[in-house]
Amino acid sequence: MKKLKHSKYKNTGILFEMLVRKLTSETLSSNKTVTVDIIKKYFGKNTELAKELYLYNSLMKEQFKSEARALDYIRTVKAAHAKLNQSVLKRQRYNLVKEVSEKFVFDDLAKIHISNYKTLASINMIFEHEETVNPKQIAACKSVIVEHTMFPVKKKEVKDQLTEMFESQPKEIRLLTYKLLVDKFNAKYSGLDESQKQLLNKYITNVNDTVALREYIEKIIPKIKTELSKQADVITDKATKIKVKKLSEMLCTVENMKTIKESHVLSLLRYFDLIKELKEMH
Repeated sequence: MKKLKHSKYKNTGILFEMLVRKLTSETLSSNKTVTVDIIKKYFGKNTELAKELYLYNSLMKEQFKSEARALDYIRTVKAAHAKLNQSVLKRQRYNLVKEVSEKFVFDDLAKIHISNYKTLASINMIFEHEETVNPKQIAACKSVIVEHTMFPVKKKEVKDQLTEMFESQPKEIRLLTYKLLVDKFNAKYSGLDESQKQLLNKYITNVNDTVALREYIEKIIPKIKTELSKQADVITDKATKIKVKKLSEMLCTVENMKTIKESHVLSLLRYFDLIKELKEMH
């Protein structure tokens, strides 16, 4: 039995999500005109890609109370997809990928995290293949879509005593509590220097654009190592000098990070703290 393979290049839903997330990351960092123009050109009204994207969204957004109704809806949407002009659809998708590859590095764009990737991939599989080719694999794809379209089971909300006590307080008390929490948060992070603030800003604003975040961290790691080396040269205490050099060696490179995690960012923030303390010693 032939094993079916999924391709991002042929998945209109994923291609669109990549562009939207690219646009989101560009909003705070650069000119977004190119991305906007591509979206308008290929997903504007009456394009075959726009019609196919509508079918993807139909399966992503609809919700059902029973599995039977969900499966029936999947069959209906698949039948609607079969009525699209497949030759025009393939040509438009090819031109979209071609233009994206010319304007950006497609492999970098493909690394952008898409939370609903599995569902979009499953939808693409049922659009592109018939059940007779690999019934087991298509059935598994349908199960993923059905699970996504089913109404979530409502859980009884359980409130802890602290939450109930807070909500029972007068509005003035709740506002004062909120203000104290905000002040405490601001006081906690007021000691960050410019390098730390910039790192946090990059981490927050590029949460969907892992490529941009990696590129930024790739630039600051050598700077941290250089600064630690400078500080080690002026340290007179032999033991401290050895520890600082060892810490510099322990600083991993971006190549060792499969994905940039919160722990990596926290580690870099601590390195900035160390540099700040070493400077204050001299």
